[in-house]
Amino acid sequence: MVSRKKMLMLGVIAPFAILLGGITGCGKAEEAKTGTEPAKVVQARLLTIGERSLPGAYVATGTVKSKLNATLSSKVMGRVVAVNVREGDQIKLGSPLVEIDSRELQSAVNMADANYHASVVGVGSAATAAAMEDKTSKARISLAESQVQQAEAALSAAEARRDLALAGPRPQEVAQSHIAVLQAKSDLELAQIELDRASKLFEAGAIARRDLDLAQNRYNLAKGQHDAALQSESISREGSRSQDIRAAQEAVAQAQAAVKQAKAGVLQAKAAAMQVDVRRKDIEVASAQAKQMAAAAQSARVSLSYGQVTAPFDGRIVARMVDPGSMASPGVPLLAVEGGDYRLEAVVPESLLAGLRKGDTAAIRIDALPGAQLSGRVAEIVPQGDASSHSFLVKFSFSPVPGVKSGMFGKAVLATKASSRISIPQNSTWVREGLNYVFAVNAEGIARLRIITLGEPINGGVEVLSGLSGGDRIVVGDRSGIEDGVKVEAK
Repeated sequence: MVSRKKMLMLGVIAPFAILLGGITGCGKAEEAKTGTEPAKVVQARLLTIGERSLPGAYVATGTVKSKLNATLSSKVMGRVVAVNVREGDQIKLGSPLVEIDSRELQSAVNMADANYHASVVGVGSAATAAAMEDKTSKARISLAESQVQQAEAALSAAEARRDLALAGPRPQEVAQSHIAVLQAKSDLELAQIELDRASKLFEAGAIARRDLDLAQNRYNLAKGQHDAALQSESISREGSRSQDIRAAQEAVAQAQAAVKQAKAGVLQAKAAAMQVDVRRKDIEVASAQAKQMAAAAQSARVSLSYGQVTAPFDGRIVARMVDPGSMASPGVPLLAVEGGDYRLEAVVPESLLAGLRKGDTAAIRIDALPGAQLSGRVAEIVPQGDASSHSFLVKFSFSPVPGVKSGMFGKAVLATKASSRISIPQNSTWVREGLNYVFAVNAEGIARLRIITLGEPINGGVEVLSGLSGGDRIVVGDRSGIEDGVKVEAK
C-alpha cells in the first residue's frame, strides 16, 4: 500500500526524467543509436537488480513540538515594569519573567489586612462581653434563688407565729409561767433577806459598802425577774389578742408577697441570662466577619501575586511579545514558553491505527539533522481524527539530540506488512540538484545515467520506487572514471 501511494507521486517526476534522458542521452533508445563500441573501457563492480520480500514501512510526516507549550498573559491590568527574559533563555519553574506595576494591588492588600485585624479585635471584644455577661447572669440567678429561699424561710416562720397566735397558750405553758412566778418570788424573798442582813452588817461596820451594793443589785435583779414572770403569767392566762393575730396574719401576707417577688426576681435573672445567647451570636457574627476579612486579605494577596508572571514549568522562551512600558491586559499574550522533551507529532491514516499501540517503536528522522538516528515510541494517540482526511495525530517521544528544535520537519517510519520490492546499496546512488541518480549498464555494457526515485532505507540499503526494474544492472561502489556512454566491464 505504501509503495503504491508513492508510485502515484512519481507521475509528476516522470516527464522530467524523459526530458533529462533527451538531454543526457540516457535511455535505451540512445543506446541503440550507434553500433560502434566506445573506445574507453572502465572496470567497476556491477549488481543485477532483483525484487525481494522486504518489510513494509509507512512514513508519517509531522512536526517536532515540545511536550509542554504555554502562552503566558497577565490576569490584571497594569504597566509592565520589567521583562527578565528573551527568546531562547532557559527558565526554571516559578522564576519571575514579567513584572507589572502592583502598587494599587499592594494598597488593597494593606487595607484587607487592616480590616482583618479589626475583625479579630471585634471577635475578642464580643467574647469578653459574652464572658462578662455569662458571669453576671449566673451571679444574678444565684442571688435571686437565695432570696427566694430566704423569703420562703421567712414565710414559714411567719406562718408558725400566726398559728401560735391563733391557737393561744396551752395549759402546759400557763403552768410553766406560774412555776416561773413562784421561782422568781422565791428568789426575790431570798434577795430581800440578804439585802436586810447586809444593811445591818454595814451599819455595824462589819462589811464594806461594796458588799451592800452587791446585795442591793441581786435584790433589784430578782425583783425584775419576778415582775417579768408575773407579766408572762398574766399574758399566758389572758391568751392571744386580736391585734396579735392580725399582726401575725399580716406578717404571713408580707412574707408571701416577698416569696412571689423573689421568684419573680429569679425569672427576671433567667430572662436576663438570655442576653448571653445574644452575646454568643455576636461572637459568631464577628467570627464570620473575621473569616470574610481573612478571605478578602488572601484574595488581595493572590491578586498581588498576579503582578508577577512566573514560569509555569522548566523550559525555554520561544517568543517575547512585550517590552517594559507596555500596558498588560488580561488575556493579552506576553510570552510563549515551551518545556519538556521534544516529540514528533505526525499524521497517520486510520488504516494503520488498528495496529498501532501506545509504546510501539518507530524510527524517527529529522530532515534538518540528516546524521541523527533516533528511536521513538508512541507516547499518545489523539482519539479524535480529521474527518476530511480520515487521519489521526500520533505523538512520538524520542531521546534528546543536540540541534533539535520545535517546528522542525520530521518523519516517523512505521512497520507494515512485507512486500516484494527492489532495493539497492546506498553507495550505488547519489544526489544532484535534488534528484537521485545511478549508472545503469545495458546489455552491450554501456553505462547510462538514470534518474530513480528512492524510498526509505531498509537493512543497509534503500528502496527504489521507480527508475529501475528487475534484471537491470547498476554500478555499485567506486564510480571513478565512469560517465554516461562509457564501456563498463565487471570486476
